[in-house]
Parts: sequence; C-alpha cells; structure tokens
Amino acid sequence: MILTTAGMPQRDAFEYWHDVVCAKIAKNVTVPLDGHEFYAEYQRGALADIQIFDTKLTPISMLSVEGDDLLLCLNLSSSLVLQYPDREVVSQRGTLCLADSREAPARHLLGPLHHSISLFLPRMPLAQRIPITKEHSKGPISIEGGAAALLIGTMRTLVAIGPSTLSAAARILECEHVLDLVALVLGNLSGETPELASPNQLAILKIRQAIETQLTDLAADRASIAAAAGVSERHANRLLAREGTSITELFRKRRLAKCREALEQSNRSINDIAHEFGWAFASNFARDFRREFGFTPREARYLIHEK
Repeated sequence: MILTTAGMPQRDAFEYWHDVVCAKIAKNVTVPLDGHEFYAEYQRGALADIQIFDTKLTPISMLSVEGDDLLLCLNLSSSLVLQYPDREVVSQRGTLCLADSREAPARHLLGPLHHSISLFLPRMPLAQRIPITKEHSKGPISIEGGAAALLIGTMRTLVAIGPSTLSAAARILECEHVLDLVALVLGNLSGETPELASPNQLAILKIRQAIETQLTDLAADRASIAAAAGVSERHANRLLAREGTSITELFRKRRLAKCREALEQSNRSINDIAHEFGWAFASNFARDFRREFGFTPREARYLIHEK
C-alpha cells in the first residue's frame, strides 16, 4: 500500500492524494466529479519496467501531462471514459482499455467507487514486439477468451500475490511474459502478428488457450489439445515439462479449478458439475478434487455457505 486516505480529514484527503500521485506516479491536473466525500486507495508493485497499480477512487476527472508510457487498465467496477482530441473511448466494467500518454487523454473515472488494475507499460519494449497505433486505443478491449483472458488472469494473480514476493529473476521473466501477452492482445485488435520474446512461449500460450476451449469437451484428449495448438503432442509435452507439467496434468488442474469455481458460484449439483467437466463417476471426482485442494467437493460447498 503506497496511499490511502482512510481516516484522513476530508479537507486534506484530496490534496494529499493529488500531491502523492503527482510525485510518485504521473503528473496530472485533477478535480473531483461530485460532492461526495473523497476516498483513494493505491497499491503498487513492479515487474522490472512494468508498474502495476490496484486503484480505488471516488469519481474524478483527470487531465494527464503528456508522457511516453502506455496505460493498460482493467475496469473492475463502474467505468472509465478516455477523451482524446479526435475520439472518446468508454470502457465499461469488465473490459480493458489502452491509454496512450503521448496523446495525453483526459480520464474520467466514474463511480460510486472506481476500482481498477492498471499496468504502466514501457513503450520501447512493447513497440519492439508490435507497432503501437491508434487502432489499439480506439475502443475498449473485450476480455473474453484467448490471450486477453490469460492477461487478465495474470494481472489479478500479480495483484493477489504481490510482485515483491517474486525473486528478481522471476520478476524479469514475468515482465517479458506480460509484455508478450499484451502484444498478443493488441495484435488481435489490429490483425498483426507480434514478435514475441520467445517462440516457445507463444507455443505454450497456444497450448493453454487450447486447453481452455476444450474444458467441457468430453472427447478432448492430449492429441486434440496439441492439434488445436498447432503443435505435436510430443513437442507440447516437452515444452510444458519445462514448467513442471504436461498436457494431461494441466488439463486436469484447469478442469478441477473450473469445478471449484462452479461450486462456489452456483447451486448446481455436484454430480452435474463433475459430469460437465469429464468425470463419469462422482467418487472419482471427489477423490481427484480432494487430492488437488485438500477437501471434498461437498466440504467445499459447505465452507462457502458457512462464509
């Protein structure tokens, strides 16, 4: 946590927030959008040259000073409006948007409490992967499926665990991984093929994407996943072995994770969830679930309702 106005007198909260942001993050001119009490909370981490922010703010209007960074923002609540000289971009809850600081867009964070995860991306390393154009910042980016879903998951995980928990070497590797994911997302928007840091990393990403698309396909197997990723089964397992896993193991873990999500987020029967994700027998599902998480599906549902 680098900033919070919790417990501060309201007469000081906004000025304190503005002074800290201008000194530590980016210079800007900001005004609150309404008469509600002002509240701000910032958490920050870093992966080499990438800055990561988890932000909560009451509604504000912010005019940023022109710079060279790119801001990729995931809106977790409310919406964000970016105003450029020639266009306006409205990013609703659950979407990504890219703000190019060279154009110094005005940002309007709407409420009642705006919550977002943002990446401050260095331009040069990203531009080496894919040319940055207005096509990339002309509208919101859907987070459904593919590279965007992987990027969102990575952003959420980094905020949850904190980049400082990683070793210096791991932060550098993860920085390259995040830049590759961002390049893939932008490439999907503009129809361009990015130059990724590692062809092997791209192959692994394709394998993971293939697994995500076949989680409920009862006919899916190692061969179909490898084929969907455009690699041989042997090569796929060789690549995944470097991460300490295999197609079979990764597929099983992702299916179990989805089962757990379904248990937590719905009242569907345990048998229905197990069958949807490939378990014909409830006893086998309970055994595999317990091995993965340390408790049974029934216990998982009981714990959720107890919370």
